[in-house]
Amino acid sequence: MWIKRACRLLAVLGASCLLTGIAAAEELCDLPDLQTGERPDPEGTPTEVTMSFLVLDVLGVDDADQQIDTDIRLTMTWRDPRLAGFPGCRFAVTDVWFPQLTLVNSSQLRTTYQQAREQVVIGDDGAVTYVQRYTGMISTYHELHRFPFDTQAFNLEFVVPNRSSEELRLIPDETGSHLSPRLNIEGWDVTGIGLDERVAMAEMLGRDLSIMTLTINADRIPVYYIYRVFLPLLLVVAMSWIVFWVPVGKLEFQIGLGATAMLTTIAFTLSISTKLPDLSYLTILDKMLIWALALVFLSMVEALTTGLLAGSGRDRLARQIDIASRMLFPLLLAAGWIGLIY
Repeated sequence: MWIKRACRLLAVLGASCLLTGIAAAEELCDLPDLQTGERPDPEGTPTEVTMSFLVLDVLGVDDADQQIDTDIRLTMTWRDPRLAGFPGCRFAVTDVWFPQLTLVNSSQLRTTYQQAREQVVIGDDGAVTYVQRYTGMISTYHELHRFPFDTQAFNLEFVVPNRSSEELRLIPDETGSHLSPRLNIEGWDVTGIGLDERVAMAEMLGRDLSIMTLTINADRIPVYYIYRVFLPLLLVVAMSWIVFWVPVGKLEFQIGLGATAMLTTIAFTLSISTKLPDLSYLTILDKMLIWALALVFLSMVEALTTGLLAGSGRDRLARQIDIASRMLFPLLLAAGWIGLIY
């Protein structure tokens, strides 16, 4: 019991010391009398807010829902001459003029630096610095025509909606923006980031806004699809080519083997469809699947043709077609797939 009382006493003393320290800090940095709604620059001169990003991690890409899971640290700096006499001080963002930044992409971002970190730091000559860290899902547009051999540029757009471009300009700081050397994402090679600023009309607000775009560039690594999709599909298609080695007189066996290959290909296509994004257009993977299915069907047509020729006494021509098909069909598959990829 006496141990619990001692712990409670220490906790009370610690809290008291903390409050005393905070009070002392506030005495050292008395809040200036500012009109927080007024910009630090005069009319006709836009306030320049420099932005830099540190992409700490990219945790995943959701092609189906068009989202990426990110961990980003943002740094904003601007100059407010009214705070020139407070170097080294911290103020809450509600106590100074502060650009209320908004992410245009719909998202489920969470701010990591809350409460005490919702502050700005004052430097020399009224330089103001704000740092925040965001984690969560961000909606992006994925152009997937070349899936799974695609390259993506994931764009994150930031604006200050209550300030026109004549009042505020967002300035990219590319030298201060970096990509973490180690990322947790699988199946992607994140190659770099870029910053770009443009002015565009916001129709709903009726004014031009300065828009900052953070671009995360990434290349998809197709190894998973090569081993889990294309290699098994190749074996199934090659199974249909066995009909070219079957004696031309055995039509029933050839058709049965071709039908088995066709059904297997269709079943395989349906089995992998759950792992692919639902799109209104065809990707490279879709086209490769369709080409493989078409060749399986053509092998059945070839078997039927040679069987009919053999039945009419033209065995020699039927065998010549089989021999030619042994080379033609693999070449057609390879040429079709390579042509779709490149």
